Amino acid sequence: MKTKQLVWAGVLVMAFCLPQKTNAQAKLLPEQELASTEVYYNVSEAIEKKEQVYRLNIRQQSYYSFTPNLCDLTKLQFINAMKNKIADIAPEVGQLQNLQEINFSENDIRELPATFYSLKELQFVDFSHNHFAELPAGFGQLAKLQVLQLNENKIRSIAPQVKNMRALHTLNLSYNHLETLPKEIGKVFQLKDLALSQNQLREIPQELGKLKKLENIALDYNQLTSLPMQIGKLQSLKGLLLGHNKLKAIPEELAQLKSLELLDLSYNQLISMPQHLEQMQGLRTLLLGNNNFSDAEKERIRKALPNTYIQF
Repeated sequence: MKTKQLVWAGVLVMAFCLPQKTNAQAKLLPEQELASTEVYYNVSEAIEKKEQVYRLNIRQQSYYSFTPNLCDLTKLQFINAMKNKIADIAPEVGQLQNLQEINFSENDIRELPATFYSLKELQFVDFSHNHFAELPAGFGQLAKLQVLQLNENKIRSIAPQVKNMRALHTLNLSYNHLETLPKEIGKVFQLKDLALSQNQLREIPQELGKLKKLENIALDYNQLTSLPMQIGKLQSLKGLLLGHNKLKAIPEELAQLKSLELLDLSYNQLISMPQHLEQMQGLRTLLLGNNNFSDAEKERIRKALPNTYIQF
């Protein structure tokens, strides 16, 4: 009996003496409460008051690196670091587990540390005007990410892990060097706005037709010569920009886009439009300038869409 009591006593002592696991992540402030917190513009002051710092704005302060000491501000939910000269982000950025919104646009960043992709609360990320060469696979780990701005980089490829970005509704990849899109783009089912203007795309995958929630897609200023017939499945589409490409024909299925309000097909090589344009009764603006339509085709288009503003 005494032996058992001694054993239990030992267990109790160990239970109280061993280091207890704690949740190091600070509590997230709801949006309304966060909006009422002070924005810190001075890093030294922010570090002195780190327990009170939820928002940091170091815009245009000539930083060359996002340094480890900044990563001690573990309650941060918002960072604006745009218009600096930041080339490196310290691996300690992984400590900022409460981050929800970051803006690092107009810097000199080429890649991110692996720890960045552990920031599971991120919802809005802006790395536009940097030097990324790809959309990295790590972004697929950010399950809550809703908006990703990567326009005006040097991106040539998109990792197939893009399919894991389940919450993403806005993706901007305009002004890059993309020649192809991965078929996995068709699994980003929450996408509403997709910007791909000013790339070198020669085709788009038929899987794009699976994006049932897509409302706007910008594909102007590319090298497209054709469109997949699956484009007719984008029943939520309101805006479709295809100007300044090399399109010679449009699939008949395009006329099935009954929610479409704006269609830009200017500066292509078209001689005709789909036969059943009258189905597109929601179309308000149709831009067809600088193509090769005959007068008879122009008249047919006008009669099919009497309530649409048409520019030839």
